[in-house]
Amino acid sequence: MIIRFKSTNKGFTLIELLVVISIIALLSSMVLSSLNTARAKARDARRKSDIKQIELALELNFDRHGSFTQPETMCSDTSYGGLGACGAAGGNGDWDSNSDLRDLVTDGFMSELPLDPINNSTYKYNYEPWNAGQSGYVSAGQAYDLCATLESGGSFCINKRN
Repeated sequence: MIIRFKSTNKGFTLIELLVVISIIALLSSMVLSSLNTARAKARDARRKSDIKQIELALELNFDRHGSFTQPETMCSDTSYGGLGACGAAGGNGDWDSNSDLRDLVTDGFMSELPLDPINNSTYKYNYEPWNAGQSGYVSAGQAYDLCATLESGGSFCINKRN
């Protein structure tokens, strides 16, 4: 007597498994690329918010002192450092220790100076006060440019002229 077993293949073939794995990989790569785009947009929104927060503090400083920054110590600066234009060595990943914007914290207009979410040599905040004689301005501390480089391209700038 010969016993025969009935063959019941109920599993997946190797080809079917590979097809399913490749579809899952393709879908996950599409989701991750969308997520990176959303993160970049969120960082750009934060940059715009930070620049507007600094603008508001500069306006409050103008109301109190009659100038956006102290005319006798005006210097350009970035949130990444590296300029060294304010007399301190830059490049430490933060605003210059002698930055005019530090007065906004000292005077209580801001709790701390915001930094760019990435804050490197490409993505940083730039502050440029206008000195006397620059483009026809008679007195210093009456104008400035404040910019952030956006990941979506271009930059977001506030240019104040009083």
